[in-house]
Amino acid sequence: MMTLIVGVPDSGKSALAEEKVLEQSGEGKRIYIATMIPFGEEGRQRVRRHKKLREGKGFFTVEAPVEVLESVKTIQGIGDATCLLECVSNLVGNVMHDGAAGRKMPEDAGKDSVFVLDDLVVRRVVSDIRGLCRLCKNLVVVTNSFPSDDASYDDDTIRYVKLMDQVNKELMGISDIIFEYREGEWISREHI
Repeated sequence: MMTLIVGVPDSGKSALAEEKVLEQSGEGKRIYIATMIPFGEEGRQRVRRHKKLREGKGFFTVEAPVEVLESVKTIQGIGDATCLLECVSNLVGNVMHDGAAGRKMPEDAGKDSVFVLDDLVVRRVVSDIRGLCRLCKNLVVVTNSFPSDDASYDDDTIRYVKLMDQVNKELMGISDIIFEYREGEWISREHI
């Protein structure tokens, strides 16, 4: 079963996700898949804060900033585990800036084709998450949503926000339960 938690930054996504993992896992194994690369002191503080939130909840943590599926494949007992993937927005940014996506580009596409690269980023992220769904008993996925019309965005940020929107739409299509933060509250719905 896949539960998707979609919200703006600092909306309480992590707390809700951990609550759902605790509900779904019962006494079973809990794996936290961390995708953030902590740049600078602010990044390190964020990691410390998230670790403190998870303290005493029985999570086994795996650092997987890019190769999510590959990083957890061999964990003993993962088939019976409830996994928490946090956060897709970090994963998309990491994959977007990882040279591996460009190396996988078809030769006839042209090296400067942003469309092809973006399609590869979306496919790579969604494919790994689909693989996680098949691998573990339950998967809770945290992702951010961003306004698409912010005038302060530079070209790279516009590209990133579009990629996030594409990935989120795909993830909504494969999720069993979706929690979405709207107008200050969490709305839940089951995928039909």
